[in-house]
Order: sequence, then C-alpha cells, then structure tokens
Amino acid sequence: TPHIARLDLPLGMITVAVFLVRGDDGWTVIDTGPENHEKVVMDAVLAHTRGEKPRLLILTHGHPDHAGNAARLRTEWRLKVAAGRREIPYLTEPVFYRKIPAHTPLHYLFNLFAQPAMIGKSVDLPLDEKMIIAGMEVFHVPGHAPGMVALLHRADRALICADTFTSRGGRLGDPMAFLTYDPTLNHQSQAKLAALDFDHLLVSHGPAIMNDGKAKAQ
Repeated sequence: TPHIARLDLPLGMITVAVFLVRGDDGWTVIDTGPENHEKVVMDAVLAHTRGEKPRLLILTHGHPDHAGNAARLRTEWRLKVAAGRREIPYLTEPVFYRKIPAHTPLHYLFNLFAQPAMIGKSVDLPLDEKMIIAGMEVFHVPGHAPGMVALLHRADRALICADTFTSRGGRLGDPMAFLTYDPTLNHQSQAKLAALDFDHLLVSHGPAIMNDGKAKAQ
C-alpha cells in the first residue's frame, strides 16, 4: 500500500512477513522474522529506505518467527521497541508461552525449549487499545498470543493483523492450532477485526488480501 512495504522470509514450507511503514517522522519496522535473518532484514530495509535507518520496531507478539531478530535489530539500529502491554512479559521475562494454560499439550511441547526474544531487556513503549503509533491504531487481539496486537493504517485502509488470520491461496483461515493457546478467543479477535473499516488485510503468513480484505474477513 502507499505507506507499507512487505518482506517475506522463508519459514519451512511457509513464509513470515516483516512490514516496513513510512510515517511523517521516519520509518517503522513491524516484526523481525525468525532468528538468523537479521542481515537479510536489515539489507532489505535499508535498500527500501535508501539508507535511512528506521526509528521504531513494533512487535505484534513474541513468537520466535516474529521476534527472533528483535534484540539484534534494536542493538544495531538503536531502535525504540513497542509491544502490546500484555505481551511484554513473554518478550522480556522467563515467563514464556509454555506456562500459559493452552487447549492442547502440543502448545507446551512446541515452546518447551524456546526462550523469550528479548529476555533481560526492556520494551520502551507498551501498547494499549486504541493507541495511535506511527500513524496506526492499535487493537488488542488475544487468542494466538496473550498480548498480540493488530495495527490499522486508516490512511492506507490497511489492517496488519499479525497471526489473527492466515491466508492460504487467497482463502482466509485460522492460525496453526498448536501455536494458538485459545482458538475460541482468537475467533473473537477475528470478529473484532472484521468489524473495522479497511480494504486490505495484511496477514503475516500467506498472501495479503487486497481490496476485499474486510469482506473475506467477515
């Protein structure tokens, strides 16, 4: 969209998106991709911005495929980091997702050896519902991760929905069940987003749904 660029990184049989948003006061990166992709991300961002370093990193949630390079990017670019207020403990403290009561034991097993992406560090900007940051409005969308946020860019009529929805061949669906601690709560978050005013639905996994994103979300 006019203010939003996207980079897809390989993640096994699928991809995961990193978004770059141009604002009046500079560039914002949304999510970082999985660990060990920091050079690819940094090179792509600087190529797009013609060498201008971003000022802000927003993490939609702390899953390793979304926040794996957060600590490195923050250090290299001296970024301020923002995340949902309820997600911050899962990014910075030894809490992590395996301690969440989940609907399936696979959720615990998948997170058994994973560690928080920014353990021992801090998040500069806690995000709350309806807050405006980098020209986008924040919406709390729990279910897949406790403090996950979606970001509505009203000027571009675009909704960055993180993992609330996934896209497969142009069809919307749920995120992977074993990574979603409460599918019922995630469905409520889907309904919340589907009621917003947007055209383009920018998912993190799978192709973006352009123009009729709201209709397909509904």
